[in-house]
Amino acid sequence: MFVGLPVLYVIVRNIGYFNRIATNLNGIVLGNLEPDLPVQGKSTLAALARNVNILKHGVKVSRQEQAKSERLKTELITNVSHDLRTPLTSIITYVGLLNNPELTEDEQKSYIEIIDRKSKRLKVLIDDLFEASKMASGNVELCKEKVDVVQLLDQALAEHEEAISSSPFEFRISKPQIPLYIMADGQKLWRVFDNLISNILKYTLAYTRVYISLEEVHQKVVISFKNIAKYELGQN
Repeated sequence: MFVGLPVLYVIVRNIGYFNRIATNLNGIVLGNLEPDLPVQGKSTLAALARNVNILKHGVKVSRQEQAKSERLKTELITNVSHDLRTPLTSIITYVGLLNNPELTEDEQKSYIEIIDRKSKRLKVLIDDLFEASKMASGNVELCKEKVDVVQLLDQALAEHEEAISSSPFEFRISKPQIPLYIMADGQKLWRVFDNLISNILKYTLAYTRVYISLEEVHQKVVISFKNIAKYELGQN
């Protein structure tokens, strides 16, 4: 009895511990993430309980990442829908204006140029949508070549020249007057510049300063986009 009772107690306690672990695992399978199991001692059951806790935390992280991914997809669809609608609406509007028989030749030429520019913008947005789909599936391919980043930045700024000039922001552009060459995928890098400028125009607080800087530092090209207060900060 003196030997059997302690052994029986240990067996009963271990059975209870095992049942608790089993119940916890069953909850994970059903999608109910139970509270962490207590890790008691260094026994095999304790190691099992520890691994169940690790598994549970992994499931939680996976769920959070999945929820984040779904939220980003929803935001992407919303933003892309809005971005596609803007140039498409302009194209439809100016096509309608071209049907006016009383338009002058200069007006027709101006409208056609606007339609051409908006059509190219629409193509870029559609291409961006395909690229985003490729990134989500991990099938992005980079075509690296020697490109002039100064020229790419100039092209991106020119694309938004009208919006920049009419915006309530003060743009300060700092870039060299000579080409700066790097090995990169020029098309995708241009899209990075284009998206950054688009986001600045959409989300920047009105009447603030926007700094876009491009320079060579220690044989490396450094590019920065910054947004700070409208007024110069005093120095002590």
